[in-house]
Amino acid sequence: MSAPTDNSSAQPGRSWRSIRQDVQPVALSSKGRHRRNLAWLKYTVVCAGTGLAAWSAYAVVHSWEHDREALATAVRSEPVREITLITDGTLTRNWVAATLALPKNASLMGLDLTALRDRLTGHGQVRVAVLTRNFPDLLAVTLQERSPVARIQVQDSDGRPQQLVVARDGVIYAGVNYGKPLLASLPWLDGVKLTRTGDGYAPIAGMDAVANLLTTAQLQAPHLYREWLIVSLAQLAESDEIVVKTQEIPRIVFSRREDFFRQVAQLDYVIDAARVQPDAALMQVNLTLGSQVAVQFDRPADQFFKAHPTITTQPQRKGKRDL
Repeated sequence: MSAPTDNSSAQPGRSWRSIRQDVQPVALSSKGRHRRNLAWLKYTVVCAGTGLAAWSAYAVVHSWEHDREALATAVRSEPVREITLITDGTLTRNWVAATLALPKNASLMGLDLTALRDRLTGHGQVRVAVLTRNFPDLLAVTLQERSPVARIQVQDSDGRPQQLVVARDGVIYAGVNYGKPLLASLPWLDGVKLTRTGDGYAPIAGMDAVANLLTTAQLQAPHLYREWLIVSLAQLAESDEIVVKTQEIPRIVFSRREDFFRQVAQLDYVIDAARVQPDAALMQVNLTLGSQVAVQFDRPADQFFKAHPTITTQPQRKGKRDL
């Protein structure tokens, strides 16, 4: 009898995985088909909802930018009943209402807030303006105002003198609701060439340095600041010098390149020291020389210079006609 054939040894790489198996997939039950259909329905609803939301957002933005009247009609909006104001300055709600000049029965949604903001910031006193709709009928206005550091006199369109004020950033404007004591405390600006721009003037260059000097004097030596009458910017661009005229001293020269605190302290010392020479009046104090101070009297002041050897005599400057 012959031995049985061993197929595993004849085909060493074969296993049960290579055996063909014809198995039919198990059919879904009715509950399985229901869950599958429900999942597809949820997916379809989510996609449709997302597309509808995107289209609605686009339609609203497009209407907001191109057809505000239609949007205001679609969204029920009451006429503006009240304007509220929050400000850090002196402007009033009546001034804001007059400047905005809203049409009668203007709806809250129909307002062009950008154009209204530009009306407010068109006045130099307003630095920042924020307008907000508070439904159903309230327009809220928040302002940040400029503060004056000096005043300047110009001529209006009829040739009459007009007093304007200047802010730290050089903006020139007509101050609204400023009290007379505040305006009287501001020094006058001189040596400034104004440039017309529309209904106003271009900002004055270099006013940030002038404002720093005035603020330093006002805080550190208010007794000196109260006597300052005129601040000249004639030499600022060319020599970085700010010239101040006071009630008693015709000319005090400050340097924009030097520390204002030290210069004000030197000025206070010189004025106090000059009392040892009561018969001679100070005509000029030059604080642009660093640690040295140069002064000029209206007559010889030998006693003063002997008592204060660190202070030198201010040489006379030659004008263009003398050169």
